[in-house]
Amino acid sequence: MPISKKDRIHREQKKADAAGTRTPKKANGNPVKPPKPTSICANCRKEIVNTNLTQLEVHAATHDAKLWPKEKCWPNDFK
Repeated sequence: MPISKKDRIHREQKKADAAGTRTPKKANGNPVKPPKPTSICANCRKEIVNTNLTQLEVHAATHDAKLWPKEKCWPNDFK
């Protein structure tokens, strides 16, 4: 009798674990995505995704523009 699908998947997973090549997966079988890079505001300590520069600028506009410009809020992103 041929090997069942469950047993075949289990064998493949054990081989990948031994080789160190198994990728983490969610319970539904989809791969886990890596976290997005974030930056922390120097004024209010809010964490925002740093790939969206317009979102960082909008957040910096919520602070007083004279005391906390966007360059001071996000020193690593705006130089």
